[in-house]
Amino acid sequence: MDYYGYFLGSYSAWVSPRTCKEFPMTHVLPPLARHAATHRRMVLSICLAAAVMPMTFTGGAIATPELGRSFQNTGPALSWVVNAFMMVFGALPLIAGALADRIGRRRVFRFGVTGFALTGVALALAPSLLVIDLLRGLQGVFAAATLAGGTAVLAQIPDEGPRRRAFSMIGATFGLGLAFGPLVAGWALSLGGWRGVFLAASALAVASLISGAGAVPESRAPQAGRFDAPGAALFAGLLCSLTAWAILVPQSGLIAGPQGLLIAAFVLLLIAFIAWERRCPAPMFDLTLLRDPAFLGVQALPVATCFGFVSLLVIVPVQLIGAGHSEVMAAAISLALSAPVFLVPMLLARFSPPRRDRLIAGGLSLAALGLFALGLTPFDGSLAALIPALLLIGLGSGLPWGLMDGLAIEVAPRDKAGVATGMFSTVRVASEGIVLALVSAIYAGLITWLGGTDSATASGIVAGGAVPRALHPAVTEACRALFWGLAALTLLMALLIRRRLGPR
Repeated sequence: MDYYGYFLGSYSAWVSPRTCKEFPMTHVLPPLARHAATHRRMVLSICLAAAVMPMTFTGGAIATPELGRSFQNTGPALSWVVNAFMMVFGALPLIAGALADRIGRRRVFRFGVTGFALTGVALALAPSLLVIDLLRGLQGVFAAATLAGGTAVLAQIPDEGPRRRAFSMIGATFGLGLAFGPLVAGWALSLGGWRGVFLAASALAVASLISGAGAVPESRAPQAGRFDAPGAALFAGLLCSLTAWAILVPQSGLIAGPQGLLIAAFVLLLIAFIAWERRCPAPMFDLTLLRDPAFLGVQALPVATCFGFVSLLVIVPVQLIGAGHSEVMAAAISLALSAPVFLVPMLLARFSPPRRDRLIAGGLSLAALGLFALGLTPFDGSLAALIPALLLIGLGSGLPWGLMDGLAIEVAPRDKAGVATGMFSTVRVASEGIVLALVSAIYAGLITWLGGTDSATASGIVAGGAVPRALHPAVTEACRALFWGLAALTLLMALLIRRRLGPR
């Protein structure tokens, strides 16, 4: 089935000529009725780019065990293949969104996609794991520009209905990347090794450029003010220090060694950032948006899906590989988890449900039920037994996943679209990196505690290393405790978000 054709054809049918007559904003987006072909190319380009971002995230996880074998390394450098990308990607969307409002949303988007494609080629040619880690961090810079620029372009659609559906389409394409990213990565790995994984993502970025990056209209915020460079530096520093702290926790504890310095740096940078943003005439981070309970509730949505869904996108395939299954089989089983997050947003884009707070809370509760069931099923047992639990998690997570992009725009003024999308994207991606690092640390700690083994062995198992036979019972118990804890956190987040987003 031609999914992108379905997206674009359906979206064009939703937009009426009346909309274009009532909103003759040619400086924002071209009239859709008269420029249908250009509009379709624009949406196709942004959707393709949106699909590449999560595909890079899951693809890196699939390639990690093969990278470890290729470079004969199972130490911390291997974990940075995923963590370097997530740390930088999480720190920069807000900065990229602020820049997009000032220098042009199309310019930032095209810069991001082009740089992402070139970095993918450089990764395939990298001679060492250290170079790969550094390039993955650079790739995070371009990914942040792509995400912030593309979503800011779509935020300028003048009518609320088409704009909401456009962001539901972005949610669907994110789900597409999540659903088929592991499968594409497994296929590329079987054909070209770990280098093929990075080249596949680069090829999709090139396809985004060819398909319609030139059709993306340019727009800026007319009263954006000067770029807040000090605020940008402070914000990036505090997020990077927090993420690095979470990544290093499994090695030496919460505050021992460099962890203590990192958490102290985070606190100091946070205080300095808040003080500066309150005094800055044109702040990058609009603190007034945080006064709105609904806006805060929307920011909590990606955190909730991180606990119940995103962390599993790495843990499930990696643990299946560690249990002795092939990369392709692990990716195929992971489809039960990720495919619903592609399908559910597509349905939500069609129907636009009215009481979204109830739908979101119900979806997160369903995901919590799936996590509880997953804790009862070992990875080294029947693969078929995993599928019902993974489907429940995917279906439940797909409900907030398809709604939160549009909600992030709706609760903010349109003249702050770039900052609002940047704030939301920052929370979304930064929470993914931080939660993934913390969940991995907790998982490794549980294996160490229950199995009586050392932290290096436990970290190797979490990264996809083979599980020694003597540790099978401990790993099974650690999985159960981890998934049940994630279920409790997801359910708690469902209750809190329902209160924030519900009618007042």
